[in-house]
Amino acid sequence: MKDESEENKPQTQAKVTSFVLESFDLLKAAKDDARLTGGTKIITQLQDNENEKDVQYVLKRLVRSLGANVPDMRTGYFATLVALLTKFDQITVTKLLELVKKELHANGSSKSEVGDVALGQILVCGAVFRSGLIMKCTTEEQTEIIKLLMSASKKKTYLSTVAYLIFLDFINGLDVENFTSIVWSNIKQDFKKELSEHTLDSLYFLMVANKKFPDVVKLRKLIGTSEILCEDNIQPVCEKLMTGVDFSSLNHPIYKEIGAQIANSPHLQLFWLSGIDSQLTKHNRNRELVAVNILTTIFNNIENNHEVLPELISRNFFKLFIDWFKGLQTASKIRNKKDNEDDNKIMIKKQKELLNSLSKALKSEKVEGKTRVEILKKLLFNPGEMNFIEITGTSVVKIIISDLDKDGVKKMAKLFKGVLLNSSKKFIREGTERIWYNNERVKAAEMLSYLVSHEVVKDDVDFKLTYMKLLMCFGFFKIGGDENVAISIDLSVAIKSCFYRCFTSRFSNVDNLVSVLSSLCDFIRNLLEKEQIRSKLEKQFPEENMECWKMLMEVCSNIEKNNSKSKVENVFLILLYQLGLFLFSEPTHVKIATSSIKELRSCYEHYKKGKKKKKVMKDTDINGNLEWIEVLVEVLLSILSAESSVLRSVVQCVFRLLWEYLTPSAIEQIVSVLDPESESNPLTQDSESEAEESDGEENVEENSDDESDSEVDDENDEEEMKTPDQLRMAVQKALGAAATSSDTESVDADMLDEEEGKKLDEALAEAFKQYQQGKTKKTKKDRKDKKALSDFRIRVLDLIDIYLEKDPSMDICLAMIAPLTRCLEFCLQDNQLSELENRVRKTIKNLTKIRKFSSTNDVTAEILSDYLRSVMDKGERSHFMYQALGDVVTYFVTFIIHCSQKIESSSLKSPKKLKTSPIMELLKEATQNYFQNRSCLLPIILFHNVLQMEWEGIYELAPIVIENVFNPEVRQFRRNEGLELLAGLYRALKRNKPETDKALACLDNLENKFDITLRKTLKGQQQLAVKNNFFLLLKKLINSMKIFHESCHVKCNLDFNTLLEIVGSCKGTLKASENNKKANAINQNSKNGEIASKQPKKNLKNNIKNKRKLEHMNGHADAHGKKKRRDSETVDL
Repeated sequence: MKDESEENKPQTQAKVTSFVLESFDLLKAAKDDARLTGGTKIITQLQDNENEKDVQYVLKRLVRSLGANVPDMRTGYFATLVALLTKFDQITVTKLLELVKKELHANGSSKSEVGDVALGQILVCGAVFRSGLIMKCTTEEQTEIIKLLMSASKKKTYLSTVAYLIFLDFINGLDVENFTSIVWSNIKQDFKKELSEHTLDSLYFLMVANKKFPDVVKLRKLIGTSEILCEDNIQPVCEKLMTGVDFSSLNHPIYKEIGAQIANSPHLQLFWLSGIDSQLTKHNRNRELVAVNILTTIFNNIENNHEVLPELISRNFFKLFIDWFKGLQTASKIRNKKDNEDDNKIMIKKQKELLNSLSKALKSEKVEGKTRVEILKKLLFNPGEMNFIEITGTSVVKIIISDLDKDGVKKMAKLFKGVLLNSSKKFIREGTERIWYNNERVKAAEMLSYLVSHEVVKDDVDFKLTYMKLLMCFGFFKIGGDENVAISIDLSVAIKSCFYRCFTSRFSNVDNLVSVLSSLCDFIRNLLEKEQIRSKLEKQFPEENMECWKMLMEVCSNIEKNNSKSKVENVFLILLYQLGLFLFSEPTHVKIATSSIKELRSCYEHYKKGKKKKKVMKDTDINGNLEWIEVLVEVLLSILSAESSVLRSVVQCVFRLLWEYLTPSAIEQIVSVLDPESESNPLTQDSESEAEESDGEENVEENSDDESDSEVDDENDEEEMKTPDQLRMAVQKALGAAATSSDTESVDADMLDEEEGKKLDEALAEAFKQYQQGKTKKTKKDRKDKKALSDFRIRVLDLIDIYLEKDPSMDICLAMIAPLTRCLEFCLQDNQLSELENRVRKTIKNLTKIRKFSSTNDVTAEILSDYLRSVMDKGERSHFMYQALGDVVTYFVTFIIHCSQKIESSSLKSPKKLKTSPIMELLKEATQNYFQNRSCLLPIILFHNVLQMEWEGIYELAPIVIENVFNPEVRQFRRNEGLELLAGLYRALKRNKPETDKALACLDNLENKFDITLRKTLKGQQQLAVKNNFFLLLKKLINSMKIFHESCHVKCNLDFNTLLEIVGSCKGTLKASENNKKANAINQNSKNGEIASKQPKKNLKNNIKNKRKLEHMNGHADAHGKKKRRDSETVDL
């Protein structure tokens, strides 16, 4: 045996294993996973074979291939070499160096090959570092490796960066002792030279090494100063950073390192202004990218030098910075390259990152208000641009403004006022200024409106009035600081919109809002006394507007005479004053304002009469005298129909004040707007007439066309509303005799032959074709009108949500159910109304979450049962529509149950009490139908939610579920769902432990019924067709019951172990039922009939399916032959 082994040994080493050779191909792959797989296969094969020939071959090939000029190939070979040096201790540094000298040499090579060979030598040294082999070798070998690394790094300039990065990666894992003995003792002399003689790579190494080992790497002995970034070194360091920058060195790590270290240095301002900004006199993409990268790093790392931040937005830098956003051709060459090589895209991306870093730096609590103000001055005034937001496409300015304190807001407001009045000048360069352009003045007005709405000045009425009056003078009266200076129409219109925008924010209290509006209207009245201004307005607006203004001021002055004004009077003042300001707005808003002011005057007179009657008749019901609220709600809806965020916020404000005065009829007015079937929409006729009038003013000829188009559009809208019904009728007509009377049943395609199937396909195709043709009749005007109506309804939903925020009345909440449901159905039929659909669903959730009501008067159990029946009833809805409303039906059912609990709790003291709740009767009937009736469409989630409520009615519904779970007439999947319902019930009981004696007694009766029914069914002589899943769910239910009793410590009379044994014993008992026998007999007779009559196989198959169809009707799902027994088990009970 020994001789054989000696003879075989040289044979195994004669050739390299072919598997190893094949694995080398994977090291060249483009994907990392493939390269890792190849390296793993090579190392595993070498460890398994222990073939020295293979090891030497692999090592030699890996070292030689590191000098290849293919990056992917070098990556795979480097990773494999590291693993090889880690796993095989017999490989020494001496052997490795010999291979390097033999395989990686550049004698007689070209310049490119010299670089590749030197890179291979650097990678070999990196593999020695990464594998830890450097720590195991001798001192001489360590010196040789480091010398090899340093000499190879000098062969090409770009190799220096690679070598130092590998070096730094190695020293990051060393302690002080190893760094001193292995590294620093061998390279110290190379760093003893003047700072100007260092390269970026050596400087970076010094900075990192000094930060990690400050006691070993002493900069004073090396470069003559204790810090690299000291005051004396700033200039030479910046020159090195900004000189000779090419695209490949833009990502050099020294830029981030210098930015991080200088960020909190006292020399930060000197570094940036004299070192960086002074070299940015003209465009140079690479230098600018370096500056942007350094400044972004400074912003990300600054902690103490926040007061220097404004100085970093320097003139030279910012000029080049803004040029890129402006897209000036002088900023870069026009190049047709990829996106990652396009100068403009590269710069814009980096500069936006810089702005984001700036906004984050200013979020610090250490930043003072004056620093933020100075930053805004730099960005918007000098050297910045007033249109900075539009130019850069960022929101950094608004983010900074939102963090201003009160003093900062006032300072910025004064600056913007100077721009608007043109009292200040735009700085261009030294000795050159200009006046502000109109677009810049508009931007200043926008900023003023933003500052007036600022959170810190919400209680400062004087500040708000000062600048709102300024905007009003420009926007309403076209006068600025000097009344003789004319203002253009475009500028006036733009500033007018800025004025209205001041009202979008909420005021801290109603009195402040009334005070501001009153002062503004008084200011207008005083200005109108001037003949010049009044003549201007009379030319702009018709006489009717001016008369309406006088009437408004008269009504408001009468209200203001009351020293102690009520909430309602404040509401009238707010609406009248606000609408009075809109008399000077655009024509559409003027019409709404004029009509609304007239209605408000009559409404206020009606309110005063009711108030006097109330004083005379103190015992009279308040609601009887509050008819004015209905008129006021109608006015609010009319105002809300205008597309104005200001009017929307005003309506929401006053609606909160009117909450306690709202009556059911007033809420019904609001809800009727949402109901697509309601004919009492107060806005329909008005909006149509207004639209026609506005069209007539614009163009008489187009008016006639629009009228004809509107008639067609109205007809199309009516047809569109009926489209689902028409489609259903067309489908039923197409089905002909096969059509069913309801949507809950379907036609079995297996019962049709080929000819009937083809006719059915053609008829259905024609029906859907007509439906699609009807849908394409929509015009652009249709879509626009539908969008406007959808937006209006969304605004109305805001009012409903406001009403639901406080404790509403139960009867009003119940009355919202039907119109909200119809509105949701309407939305589901049109994809264009998806936004309204989401908003309606949100309101429905808010409604059904209400648990406290201001009153439950006139709400009885019978009324609740009627609501419950209407919610659960399918009605005329289609099958698909009812399923789409499943979650909403569930919300409403649980809400009505909660309402019934409130009714029951409030009627406990009453001697009259119903023996049986009609709501419970409906729920029992629904539960029974869910299991027994195939046409029941109620979702399973409804019963899950009902049975998991904290409600005594669950103990009356659960027995029905138990009966149907073990009922052989119920379909199998329904029985499984019943077990899931019971399991969910016990999970809910675990969360809401029953504590009352009544609840515990009901629970005990429920469990006794479960025990009796289970034993009777499983031990009796019944036949029950079940699937394996039934027994699994039954076991889970029993375990859930057991866990509940153990965790809640509730006494139980059930023996859970016995029940589990009964279930386990029945699971394996199989016996063919009588139904199976009948099915087999039918199949046998069919086969005999086939032989006797020799009828075609196809007709025979249809006959069998027809019989099977009949047997499955009305819930009788019996097993059929072998195929049925594969899917289920028939247990002998």
